[in-house]
Amino acid sequence: MNNLWKNILNLNQLEYQEETGKENYRSKSASMAKEMGAEKLGFHCEILAPKTFSCPYHFHYSEEELFIVLEGSATLRQANQFREVSQGDVIFFKNGPEGAHQFYNHTDKPFKFFALSTMDSFEVCEYPDSGKILVNKLRKAFEAENMVDYWKGEEDPKKFWPKEKL
Repeated sequence: MNNLWKNILNLNQLEYQEETGKENYRSKSASMAKEMGAEKLGFHCEILAPKTFSCPYHFHYSEEELFIVLEGSATLRQANQFREVSQGDVIFFKNGPEGAHQFYNHTDKPFKFFALSTMDSFEVCEYPDSGKILVNKLRKAFEAENMVDYWKGEEDPKKFWPKEKL
């Protein structure tokens, strides 16, 4: 492909890869953003198999997301409310608990959508159902129930300094 035109892809010619996940989460995804040279936007197309979920229910603290339904229909869970979405729907999720979301393909046909998000290397994502917090830059998840007070363990900073510096 001519490098000049790497900024153009045809949605009908994408190559989808099977996502490895758990039994209830089956989808195929076509990566696009890195291939096209994007640095501040993340985007891909995804095909959600019938009777499966898109991802764990979550919301972002920094990133915003936009989804465009290309084919089929699914049930959207947003801020613990439910509604059906279908081909042609454009769905925006702002950050914070109001933007918590998850799709479930309640049909017997594939559900295909385009996903677009802002990118923030310091993104933190929360999973209310499982009580997890994901620190994106670290690619590590933590259980929120283990949160501690900011000052825990900081009561005596002098013990970390050499006596001659105090």
